[in-house]
Amino acid sequence: MRARIRTISIWAGGLAAIAMAAFLCFAFTRQGTLGLARWNGDWRLIFIGLAALGALPIVLSIVVRLVIRDDSRKPGKAFAWTATAIAALAIVASAGLFYYVLSTSRAIAGPITALSLVDPSVGIPESGGAVRVSISSDPHWGAETSDAGARSAILRGVAQAKPRRDALFILGDNVERGMDDEPWRLEIAELAADLGGIPVRPLLGNHDGVIDGEYHFKRYFMPSSMKTDSGSPFYYSMSAGPATIIVLNLLWGAESFDGAQRAWLERTLGALPEGRQVVVLSHCFLYASGYVSNGMPWYDHFGTIKEVGPILERHKVDLVVSGHNHYLELLRNNGVTYAIVGGMGGVLDPEPTHVSPASLWIRQGVFGRLDLDIDETGIAMTFRDRGGAPLREEFLPSRR
Repeated sequence: MRARIRTISIWAGGLAAIAMAAFLCFAFTRQGTLGLARWNGDWRLIFIGLAALGALPIVLSIVVRLVIRDDSRKPGKAFAWTATAIAALAIVASAGLFYYVLSTSRAIAGPITALSLVDPSVGIPESGGAVRVSISSDPHWGAETSDAGARSAILRGVAQAKPRRDALFILGDNVERGMDDEPWRLEIAELAADLGGIPVRPLLGNHDGVIDGEYHFKRYFMPSSMKTDSGSPFYYSMSAGPATIIVLNLLWGAESFDGAQRAWLERTLGALPEGRQVVVLSHCFLYASGYVSNGMPWYDHFGTIKEVGPILERHKVDLVVSGHNHYLELLRNNGVTYAIVGGMGGVLDPEPTHVSPASLWIRQGVFGRLDLDIDETGIAMTFRDRGGAPLREEFLPSRR
């Protein structure tokens, strides 16, 4: 009898550990989950709790062996069945989490609204001797705190701009929680209604990746018919008249900047003709002003500055535009110009308590976008508010 109880508890503990480990391995292979655990204290505790729940039964089963062998039969049986019950709970919890995440993240509620998308393999052709793109970030469709009026005003401003804009880039955090389908559907419906046919190219942000949200992102914005030079839907390069636009996959920071992306970036930048204008787009920033939240520094990102910055500086990139922080800001460091454009509707960040040494200009509490007009002479930058009024202009001359 003792041997049977011991065997049951050990098998149950082992199955519980395997089941929970399988779910956590799945979760941490999804875009942005590692950064979520590092940068969000609440989620970090959730992941630690799940890991503990999966490990506890196997630990208890080892204790059970000692108790049953060295103690009286009655306490040993109680301990064994307690361990088995906890193991059963862990198995049910992991199965339930798998079902919830997969069924939620892969739900597509009906046909997808037709939308004009920038195809990375085609790029953005010149019109009238220049390429004109607008950029904003962090609209957070689906968040009650988002300003839908500001978001729509920015989209309508892009659609009505003269001369006509060639494309709109949204640098991530399209939605509040990527695994939910409804916010993505709201986004494409509003983009189709307000943009007047101007092609759009969204990037993946940290909120978009929660959890397994990449499935919706790819279905709505990177259909299988679209190919990229990297083979990834999350990072790639494209032509834009006299410039090359490079999209990086930086969600929370450098967690998603793996060896494959690093090697591709070095190879891509190294192959460009000397003096060609280069604009890099990403969700997470390198240099930015900001504040401390839950003990974490939301400014001058130590990870991306260390891992990505030297590559961009060595190849003399002209401009890096990012979101993540909800400001409008212009910065410069070691010959590279940086812009923050996280003002597309998500709740605005507070007054920065840390002003980056690289900062040249910042506007807090304002929704808006950045317009780039790129021609052979250089890049004309114009920060605009939600109504399209210019806030700051800057010109980056071509290095040719």
